Amino acid sequence: KSKLRNYFEKSKNYGIVACYLDNDITLRKIISNELHEFEGLSNNNINMILENSNLDRVKLYNELSKIKTYFQNKKIDTENLEKILDLKINDDFGKLRDEALKGNKIKTNRLLSETILEPEKNILYINTINQRVNKLLDILENSNKTKSLNIAIENSKPPIFWKDKPNIIEQAKKWNKSKLRQIYKKTYELEVQTKSSSTIDNKICIKKLVIDICDLANS
Repeated sequence: KSKLRNYFEKSKNYGIVACYLDNDITLRKIISNELHEFEGLSNNNINMILENSNLDRVKLYNELSKIKTYFQNKKIDTENLEKILDLKINDDFGKLRDEALKGNKIKTNRLLSETILEPEKNILYINTINQRVNKLLDILENSNKTKSLNIAIENSKPPIFWKDKPNIIEQAKKWNKSKLRQIYKKTYELEVQTKSSSTIDNKICIKKLVIDICDLANS
């Protein structure tokens, strides 16, 4: 009933196109279409690519380009797929993030001293935290509808890897939507600071962020 929409639809000089955010279904189709000639494109590997893209079409196409370049024999194997998606490289920080979100101060402090943090990857670390926060927000939102945390986790899109489920369950029980949004505020402020100043110590800033998250988990 919009007059503006009606004008565009009847105009011979202008056009109107509806635009929607990508979701699990549309991006899954892109992966299947782009890699339909490749062997080894299992559901697990599709989920891995999807999870790494964070529902971002631009990032997804970048990842697909890397996959096509690396697997020139058109045979995808999970071990090498993890490597080119940087999943192994990010695994150590993922453990640090998970313990902080669980509010485990002892393990968080130990991992802070053991984990190698590269200053130039600050934005990557922030995105890794935001991905998990976004996942937890979705789960908490769905658990309010289903009245069951386990059902919300099982129905999560994209599916949660089995090895991540124990962490997700423990974290979801620790947080609420209000506190998770406080993390978003902290990550946003740090991202702006990182991009706008070349004099800050990125390593110290990301460590402080992790500590703040751990403290917030226990508040």
